[in-house]
Amino acid sequence: MRLLQRARRPPRVKTIRPAERYLFTATEEARRLGHNYAGTEHVLSVLVRDPDSSAMRLLASVGVTADAVERELACWLKDSSSANSRIDPQALAMLGIDFESVRNRVEETFGPGALERTRSGCIGICARLKMSLAYALDRAAEGPVSDEHVLLGVLSVPDSVAARALAEVGVSLAKAQAALDPRR
Repeated sequence: MRLLQRARRPPRVKTIRPAERYLFTATEEARRLGHNYAGTEHVLSVLVRDPDSSAMRLLASVGVTADAVERELACWLKDSSSANSRIDPQALAMLGIDFESVRNRVEETFGPGALERTRSGCIGICARLKMSLAYALDRAAEGPVSDEHVLLGVLSVPDSVAARALAEVGVSLAKAQAALDPRR
């Protein structure tokens, strides 16, 4: 009977409001950069630019400045944007592909300017960011999801752009958790 009573209780809902503004601003940052997704790198960029962010205070407590993180992120974002840049007709020609022929066929099928059309404007959330947010929710337990939780979530996905950038400036998940736990 006791088990049934427990099962009937409504689950506690975690409050994500404190972290929501960072996620919203991250999608705006992605859009500003011309990316069609929001990733851990966008969230980290927003976190370190907010002087009131407790995540930035956490990073400062381990000796990392916002400038250092932004410089490292800029390197990663520059590398990723060059890999996803516009179509290079010369590179295609080296592979034996005539870009103008491809363009003409696409425009015949989909109409003039089809290759230049932008997407609907929707920004997707990449899988690594989803994993980091799941970690942040778990870490928050029953309380609100703070920006510190979001930072820990970003660090929990070691192959994410943000975790790699933070590793370059000397921050790991273990180091951030160690700095956070004594403050609690």
